[in-house]
Amino acid sequence: MTDEDPADYVAACSITPHLVEQIISLAQLPLGDWAVSDAAMRHLGWCEGGDDLPFEDTLVTAEGHLAYPGDTLALAFAKFYWVDNDAWGEDFWGTLPGWSSHANAGREVFDACIDAAVAAFTQRLGPPERDITAEGGTLAMGDGDWRHAAWRCGENLLVVGPRHEALSYFQFEEAVVYIGPIEAAAPLPALGDFVS
Repeated sequence: MTDEDPADYVAACSITPHLVEQIISLAQLPLGDWAVSDAAMRHLGWCEGGDDLPFEDTLVTAEGHLAYPGDTLALAFAKFYWVDNDAWGEDFWGTLPGWSSHANAGREVFDACIDAAVAAFTQRLGPPERDITAEGGTLAMGDGDWRHAAWRCGENLLVVGPRHEALSYFQFEEAVVYIGPIEAAAPLPALGDFVS
């Protein structure tokens, strides 16, 4: 492999039925009340990620998913990136416990991770209130279509879909389950903006 010829990778930590139940239970909580949501995540067995993770305040599920809590919750379950011998010289995401990576994987592998997550939540919650595909992608990973699906859960909106991955300065992409507050009568926002 040369610097001019990086290999695309997809790393994933699958959305299991057990995790779906955990996320739905969290979506029923007032996420703006940090004490309540933090206690609930720790009760589920989610723990601090430690110094080997690139973001502070990251929680890790028992299965290895990375959760970024706050007034909202974003839980990463797939990453789309490249590895070369220069700037990104190693497959960091594929080495995390619970994650597996696939070299020379294209967007269709990343999209399949999102489709599987949408199917898992659909099986439990029924069809999403909105399921849209819009033009997306990043400069580094190329053009692509981004699928976002959303369900109302109590006073929150649960969204599954891709977004720009912040650690790479938005060069790469990640797929997340996102939970954030929404008023009961409010129309759904642009889902891509909601997860960013």
